[in-house]
Amino acid sequence: MDTDLLSLLERKRVPPKLVAWVEEHEAEIFLSVVSFAELQFGLGRAPAKHQGSLSVWLAETRARFAPATEQLTEPVLVRWKELLADLKERNRTMTCEDSLIAATALFHQHTIATRNLRHFEPAGVLTVDPLA
Repeated sequence: MDTDLLSLLERKRVPPKLVAWVEEHEAEIFLSVVSFAELQFGLGRAPAKHQGSLSVWLAETRARFAPATEQLTEPVLVRWKELLADLKERNRTMTCEDSLIAATALFHQHTIATRNLRHFEPAGVLTVDPLA
């Protein structure tokens, strides 16, 4: 699951379709450690009045998905370098974060659940939009 969907789970009004999708697929959901880094970075830039609640939510989310969090291991990073070489050869680009998430998914043969399908198109990774 991409960071964009994960962050939607923090909102006061989580889209019901996303809640249903997560409940139905929770046993199959994997997250990248990159998403947690993005969320931690965002927490540090959030208004002070929101940081407390965001910190609690992030800690709970880390605990909930700990067994399903994919790390950036050496083989994943080798796959990332291969992806970057392929993108360069095709004159395509991706953000660093998205390319790391894509490489993780490619290495582990995961499908990425995201609202940002076009962000992952250059990688050729399978995607699904649970809110579509």
